[in-house]
Amino acid sequence: MVDTSYLDAIKQFEGYAGEARWDYAQNTNGYGTKARYAGEVIDKAEAERRFSSEIQKAADIVDKFAPGLDDGSKAALTSLTYNAGTAWMQSGLGQAVASGDLDKAKSLFLQYNKAGGATLDGLVQRRLQEVAWFGQGVPATQGVSAGFAAMASAASASAVSQSSPIMSPSMRTAYRPATIASPMSADSSPQNFPTLGSDQMLLSLLSKMAQQNGADNRSSDDKKSNRDSNESSRMPQASPRVG
Repeated sequence: MVDTSYLDAIKQFEGYAGEARWDYAQNTNGYGTKARYAGEVIDKAEAERRFSSEIQKAADIVDKFAPGLDDGSKAALTSLTYNAGTAWMQSGLGQAVASGDLDKAKSLFLQYNKAGGATLDGLVQRRLQEVAWFGQGVPATQGVSAGFAAMASAASASAVSQSSPIMSPSMRTAYRPATIASPMSADSSPQNFPTLGSDQMLLSLLSKMAQQNGADNRSSDDKKSNRDSNESSRMPQASPRVG
């Protein structure tokens, strides 16, 4: 079973909602579990029961796919499976995990930050939290190294491109869709995640900078395209050839 500290973090990512609401591909309530019908209302005890059942299924799937993983890597992949489904197992991430290449796996893991075809900041932040669990026996308490921070920033930037994996309904066969962490209820007090410590603000800033760089590049490309179009309109145009 996944360590309680990791489970608490996953529940915080998901947030608690007593009443079911539409969540990209299905109605969810509790801690991100599938509701039985639209508008269903459950209490925290039932939410805990459903979460425990579904997160155990996700953990068992990860165990079967990659037995012998350290606790942290297992927790990160269990969280991804619970959040986005099992399609990662048939992707480059699955190949990296199966071969034991955790460095490559961490880089690819960060790309799973889309829902409905759009990159969501909440998923960017969630993946940054989870990726720090790789290789850890227990939740990390130390700061993230400068090298890892740079890798995380680069991966976040590449994830904004069109080549990043998109969390489609087919990736969510047995589990809830990938979402931004749900708003906390009035009686749920925010907690600090036990993984990144003071470096969370740094990673958030790096992610924002990477996304801004992507926006600047797109703006520059648009301006160049407009200049090329204007120049082309002033050049003699060849008539279409017939026959």
